[in-house]
Amino acid sequence: MDGQDLMDKKVLGIIPARLGSSRIPEKMLEDICGKPLIQWTVERTKEAKSLDALVVATDSERIAEVVRRLGVPVIMTPSELPTGTDRVAYAADRFADFTPDIVVNIWGDEPLYPAQAIDDLVALMREDASLRVAVLGDRITDETMLHEPSIVQVMTDLQDNVLYFTRSAAPYRHNKDAKLHHYHVIGALAMRKEFQDAFLKLPQTPIERYEGVEQMRILEHGIRMRIVKGDYRNLGVNTPQDLERVREMMAARVVGEVAEAHAV
Repeated sequence: MDGQDLMDKKVLGIIPARLGSSRIPEKMLEDICGKPLIQWTVERTKEAKSLDALVVATDSERIAEVVRRLGVPVIMTPSELPTGTDRVAYAADRFADFTPDIVVNIWGDEPLYPAQAIDDLVALMREDASLRVAVLGDRITDETMLHEPSIVQVMTDLQDNVLYFTRSAAPYRHNKDAKLHHYHVIGALAMRKEFQDAFLKLPQTPIERYEGVEQMRILEHGIRMRIVKGDYRNLGVNTPQDLERVREMMAARVVGEVAEAHAV
């Protein structure tokens, strides 16, 4: 497959957004600086230049109403689907405008990282025809994040192939003089469509179940995955505490953007 063939591949972005949430009821509709969480994510994602189309996959008409007002189509999904990946696959199979070659699963509860990160992820998939799946990673600058189970850390080899995901503080620091940049997985996972279909048929794996990290299924089945690393200062909304921190971070960004606009 030559470079032009890779560039011609169609890319579909899908934001899975279910209404129910065990830790934050109706999380996607929580207000952040005057907008529901899902609106921030949709507006950010619309700025990505690499997506040929964007849809939201949801089980909620209330979420759908917000999204449609933003000019983004919605595919309704059954509420009993077990994971966001299942919701994305369900929507990709029912998307009618074209058959996507690359499907980007964009997590609905992470509104802070820039659209450029999505474009960088798609570029990685376009550049490497043998790559079936890739993820985004954000540098950890707050050491307390190393000890939060809601933060999924990722370790890589020297070519940024993923070695392991964990909710624990890792790796162990044997050499006190050694330096290491820590990264955690953030809100976009790109898969080739045929691999997405195959992935959902793979049996769950021991470490996946033990860690509660779905991406481990890919590694445990021996499939290469690469990561795009950035310094995005991102935080997902996984707990009530995260929600308050994201509100504070978003408020600071809004104030900064207003000040910058006035300066111009």
